[in-house]
Amino acid sequence: MENSGDSAIINEFAGLLQKPSAMVFEKIQHLLYLNSGGQYGKWSGGTKLDREVFEEFSEDKERLCFVATKIKEELLNTSSSYEDIFANFNQAEAKEIERLKKEGWTEEVGNSMPSVQYRTIKQRDRIPTVSAVAKLRAGFKCEIQGCDYDPFIGLYNIPYMEVHHIERLADGGEDTLKNVACICPNHHRENHFGSNREELWEMLLRKRVI
Repeated sequence: MENSGDSAIINEFAGLLQKPSAMVFEKIQHLLYLNSGGQYGKWSGGTKLDREVFEEFSEDKERLCFVATKIKEELLNTSSSYEDIFANFNQAEAKEIERLKKEGWTEEVGNSMPSVQYRTIKQRDRIPTVSAVAKLRAGFKCEIQGCDYDPFIGLYNIPYMEVHHIERLADGGEDTLKNVACICPNHHRENHFGSNREELWEMLLRKRVI
């Protein structure tokens, strides 16, 4: 994997996985090291002590298989988007609301020590100028027809409004002025999670041509 041809393959693979090339290269090195019993590739992660401890267990096939599986999972794990995480939570919350309406509820719920989950978040870069122009273009008014939201003054003495991508970036939408609208926080959430989000989407779509 040291020549330019192999590097191109790694870069292409990393692009498909939407992960940094260096990270993909390192994990493939680790898998080669494991699968060949150290004869091919090298263990490049961690400190010298980490490698020494790993090599001490190098004859433990069950452990090697476990480590290899974890590396594959981390390498091939698809990233989550914030919206997907929120949507999944909202679905679970809605089911709980229906259940509690039927079965009753008390205030003795919750978790004093919530567990921690680590996720890889996929976030596309956005250009601040696009957001700034979208707000100036709309005069800091919500572009949803009939909305009379009066924005509060936010940081840097600017009226607080939000910018919504009509076609989601996660779905291949552009970060351009023709694909954004200045909307209030309420309508922004409604555009993502409201029961009439399709109607709001069509309304904003008609405003797409500047």
